[in-house]
Amino acid sequence: MKGNLNDFVAKFPEKKSYFILTNEKVRFVFPEPGPLEGVKSLSKHILKMTGVTFQYPTRDKPTVMDICLEVSRVSRVAVIGPNGAGKSTAIKLLIGELTPSEGVITKHPNMRLAYVAQHAFFHLEKHLNETPAQYIMWRFAGNEDKESLDLLNKKKEVDKEVTKYFIREGTTLCQCYSPAEEKLAVEPEAIINRHEDKKAKTKEYEVKWRGKSTDCNLWVKRDVLLSMGAEKMVQKFDEKMAAEAGLQFKPLTTSAIEKHLADFGIDPEDASHTLIKSLSGGQKIKVVMAACFWQNPHIIVLDEPTNYLDRDSLGALVQAIHDYKGGVIIISHNREFAGAVCQEKWIMDKGRLRREGESVATREEEEVKEELGDKVVIDALGNEIKVNKQTTLSDKEKKKEIKRIQKLITDGKKKKTISEDEILDLELKLEELKTAP
Repeated sequence: MKGNLNDFVAKFPEKKSYFILTNEKVRFVFPEPGPLEGVKSLSKHILKMTGVTFQYPTRDKPTVMDICLEVSRVSRVAVIGPNGAGKSTAIKLLIGELTPSEGVITKHPNMRLAYVAQHAFFHLEKHLNETPAQYIMWRFAGNEDKESLDLLNKKKEVDKEVTKYFIREGTTLCQCYSPAEEKLAVEPEAIINRHEDKKAKTKEYEVKWRGKSTDCNLWVKRDVLLSMGAEKMVQKFDEKMAAEAGLQFKPLTTSAIEKHLADFGIDPEDASHTLIKSLSGGQKIKVVMAACFWQNPHIIVLDEPTNYLDRDSLGALVQAIHDYKGGVIIISHNREFAGAVCQEKWIMDKGRLRREGESVATREEEEVKEELGDKVVIDALGNEIKVNKQTTLSDKEKKKEIKRIQKLITDGKKKKTISEDEILDLELKLEELKTAP
């Protein structure tokens, strides 16, 4: 027939999916990532690499050099470059599988990151005789991601100079400056808890010391723990806390898992009654993606996600990424797919990264906002809790406000719908009201 592609699609609409990626036949639904403490804007970076260089011990020169980049929840990034340019190494550094030889990688402590590997079937290799539901049940039992923890355990640390500390008078952690003090040096054995020092705006961790009783536990600032060589311990605890936050309202039950898998195109029959080894390649990829999204990640890294997906599933993936309220980083040789979802390019060339374009927010960026002098707190269920900042209240209004805040604190502690820091804000406000003239 004569005419262009639009004319052909108009005459044969059933052929549209062969030329345009749509989700008319298949639909994926990515879960909401949820808020991040202290991050008001979706466009604020929550993962950053600064001056990062990495050299494998067996190589005579670095594989990647002086990489600087930022990732936010509005990021839509395509990582491109020829084979051997350093793409895979850069991503392994980003997800924490490798430790940089030089430079710094920083991320929000509560950020959840999911990674779908290029050879995605490796996620399932040890679970071929299980159903998809059984695999997810195993992977996230105990409110933690076993695969992420395995990744951290395998991670090799780069030798760094360690600062030694000793405990003075049983209450104060002090840096060692003499051989005598070094003989008293303590070593972190485990992290028990974490909170935020609001004045210093930094995280503190309750540390159990090797060879000492829990009575000697101390709260230690994050940077001090890192200087003591406890980076992996801190990272593992942060990962665990982030995982617990992501799974807090997601029961690990068969019905919940079936519903989650259905959002990725796996029907309940295949979810609970079909062994993974009997699934098609496309179905396996969907299971891997569903598992990676179980914790409601804020950032997702997809390495060649188009492998084994048909046109309809690709269209569903494109639309799901458009609707997703988290950051997306894609490594793909499928230019049509990458071009349909990405605004920004990270171009790797001979170990160096060049950025083109910019990921721009297209929706409301403020998740926690200040309105009319009132502070709005978003709880873990997405509900808004307004903390009034009025300075002049009548006695009747004051009593009513005190009762309201007391109820918020009680419900928040009981149902665990708001964080410890948000409870602290409410308690401070309550104290102000009680002491106000």
